[in-house]
Amino acid sequence: HRSDPRSAHGDETRVRARLAATMAVPVAPDQAVIALGVMSTVVAFESGRATSSKMGLMRERVREAMSTASPGHGIATRFLLAQRNSKDASAVDAAALAENATHGDLLFVDMPERFYLCAWKKVLWYRHALRHFPAAGFILIADPDAFIQLNHLSEDLRSVQRLIDRGAASAHVHYGLVLWKAFYNAVSEEPAVDFSGWLCDDSGALRLRRRFERCRDVLRNASATAPERPEWLLPGKGADSAYDAWAEATLQPLKGCKGLQRGTRRALERMEASSGPYPFTSGPLFGLSRPLAELLAAPGGPADEWRRRIERTQPLRMYFSRGFRIPFTLRSAACYPASFDATHGRWVWELARASGFALDVTLVNTPFMVQHHPWLSFRHGAFSNASLVLHELKNPSSPGWAFAAARGSGPFVPFERGCGPCGAPPAGASRGAQGMGWVTAERGREPNPVSRWRCCGAPDGGCGDWKPPNRRAGAQSAAPRRRGASRTGVKV
Repeated sequence: HRSDPRSAHGDETRVRARLAATMAVPVAPDQAVIALGVMSTVVAFESGRATSSKMGLMRERVREAMSTASPGHGIATRFLLAQRNSKDASAVDAAALAENATHGDLLFVDMPERFYLCAWKKVLWYRHALRHFPAAGFILIADPDAFIQLNHLSEDLRSVQRLIDRGAASAHVHYGLVLWKAFYNAVSEEPAVDFSGWLCDDSGALRLRRRFERCRDVLRNASATAPERPEWLLPGKGADSAYDAWAEATLQPLKGCKGLQRGTRRALERMEASSGPYPFTSGPLFGLSRPLAELLAAPGGPADEWRRRIERTQPLRMYFSRGFRIPFTLRSAACYPASFDATHGRWVWELARASGFALDVTLVNTPFMVQHHPWLSFRHGAFSNASLVLHELKNPSSPGWAFAAARGSGPFVPFERGCGPCGAPPAGASRGAQGMGWVTAERGREPNPVSRWRCCGAPDGGCGDWKPPNRRAGAQSAAPRRRGASRTGVKV
């Protein structure tokens, strides 16, 4: 049975009428303590995954949702749009200019709307926000299909600032739902495509990485029989198919290597040489403190280097040579790399590496299904007064917009955080202030340098995530499911 939010929380029509009648007063740039950029577009993505008309409707929906915020939150919001069309470099259309004349919240960043520049748009937002919002202590980025409770977000970031002020967290804060990638492909400039789980610690990513390393060693040992492999492998004929067939046959008999995704199988040889996985914050809502944003957005920093590297990769050389035609096999996603939030996390990691990991980064987690809801659930782990963001509201008419507005309309229920080194605590000590245990210490291996960072989660060292209820003693708990859940969620 799927519960109806309208029956439990009032008629949706009345809720929407109240939203439409409430117009929030924009926060002046010099008064904003938080700058929030919402990813958007005024032209269709090159891949055809979104149309400009739908994105306009989504912006209206986000504005309507944000209008419920009471004054004093101090968050200035801008929708981030590319200034030029991807192919002919034409200027933005008249409809977008008229929309901005009405609302004044569109920011046309100086770039074309190209499929590989989704991550780059974030850099341009940081640079703009650092110049034009001088009092903003945090600069955040959100997806266009996310409901954000501005008052709750403001209060949560004030609590993070208090952690900084008393020295529990460093000034260089990376904020959001903390997740991990098993590896980074330094040839194609892509994060690992395999999902490592919803935990704030590296356990899932580490298991994946060690499994991939074992499979990689098998391919290396059998490389004498391998067909010639091109520089970058697109699915197709000839050498690509021959190499794929050889790799699949070689790994087929091995437990843990059978059935690897083709992208992972091809990336095994290109895993970067490091001692462990790296963290990132999930895309619906994440951001940086001002000092960390200044380092990341600085000219010549990791983002600039990344753009130079990715434009030299084989798929983009092909894309440029074909007159900005996307290779067929990359058209399934609006952006390349698809995990551009994980690319952002990689930039933070590279900043730390450039300092010899002396940069004092702090990961601040927004707990899964408590503050950060990756999908809509009407029951278990549903949006509440403890929540900040609800994602995957891709349909402007989804009931999730009104549901989140009603469920999150009360006073904020704060998440009390504890902070400590990200590595394991000393022998005999419990997880917490002496060591959060988010980075695994492996016997006989060099420690992951991320263990030197600080992590802020539950005071006992946990993530603070939602825990599914047990219906009876010994019963198996039912966690929320991502797609089409029979009891806990809906497709939106």
